[in-house]
Amino acid sequence: MYELARITSGNQEIIVCDTHQLFGETGRFRVLQFGDNAVQGAIDLRHPERIVLEYPREIVRLIRERTPEADRIFMIGHGVGTIAGRFREDQCQVAEINADIVELSRTYFQYGWNNVVIGDGRAVLEQQADGSCDYVVVDAFTREGTPYPLTTEEFFMLARQKLKAGGLLIMNAAGKLQRDAVLSAIHTTMEQVFPSVQAFALTEGDPGEERNVLLMGSDMPAAATANVLEGFMQAQLEQGYILRDRL
Repeated sequence: MYELARITSGNQEIIVCDTHQLFGETGRFRVLQFGDNAVQGAIDLRHPERIVLEYPREIVRLIRERTPEADRIFMIGHGVGTIAGRFREDQCQVAEINADIVELSRTYFQYGWNNVVIGDGRAVLEQQADGSCDYVVVDAFTREGTPYPLTTEEFFMLARQKLKAGGLLIMNAAGKLQRDAVLSAIHTTMEQVFPSVQAFALTEGDPGEERNVLLMGSDMPAAATANVLEGFMQAQLEQGYILRDRL
């Protein structure tokens, strides 16, 4: 592993490095990770057009197959720009709270669009016109997981307000499929707002391991989604408590 950059941004250490091994695969990869070794984004240096990580690959596939002519995608969380970079610059707007992340994506991960707003994702979402988004994608993480203000009933109500009829909220979360109070709470809270909520878990890994889980909420059923997401299985999460904004 060869380290290219290491910065401290707020209370988070961010590292960019090149490696020949990534999740059991041999090749030439460039990775952005937090100091706790949690991978936030990666590219294949030999095949830069390839999407390396499963969850962004399947989010892109889902959007393209579900609505090939999607007009507007709003994202919270930039990473290395993997998802946003697969759509037209005028089609996808991104809110990223950390300017250093965006700069690293441009310097080391070939991100070239000028569609990223630096700011709190929830606040930027509030500025969008009601009913203007085909998709709201939440892919934001800190060392504690998905930021709490992006998991509450009030946030999901805001997201639904900004979506068009039939639009879809997609959240990339992480957790265990059983006895995970936080993941269950996020899922249950989404169910208070959206008539149709589905969870899809990455199939790889032991049953008790933490993994990526895609949570999807819409005002319309999304029965065909399971056929689109390769490497994911539909998951039945346990009932949890309701998350609300803290006063």
